[in-house]
Amino acid sequence: MAEQIQIGMTVILFVAGISMLICGLVIIMTREYQEAMRSLAGQSSRLSGKALADIGVQAALDGAAHLLESITRLVQTAIGTGAFLCLLGTIICGLAFWMLTMVHG
Repeated sequence: MAEQIQIGMTVILFVAGISMLICGLVIIMTREYQEAMRSLAGQSSRLSGKALADIGVQAALDGAAHLLESITRLVQTAIGTGAFLCLLGTIICGLAFWMLTMVHG
């Protein structure tokens, strides 16, 4: 009975590790933030051309620059979170394998 509980715990840990690994890879591989960053970079270059002719556009240009910085930080945070999930998932899968060898060892 105790051996079946240990095997069940091992399977649950392994499935949790695999799901963390997959979630981390999905977070790293999605490109949704990068598309927004490209679009904002293109719009801010157009806005900077207009800023030379009109002083009132300068505030919008500053806002676009701050928004671009925020999206850059968001991309870096998302990649860091994905890498952490991949690492944690790998460690948990290794722990599940170690537990299985201890049960059948």
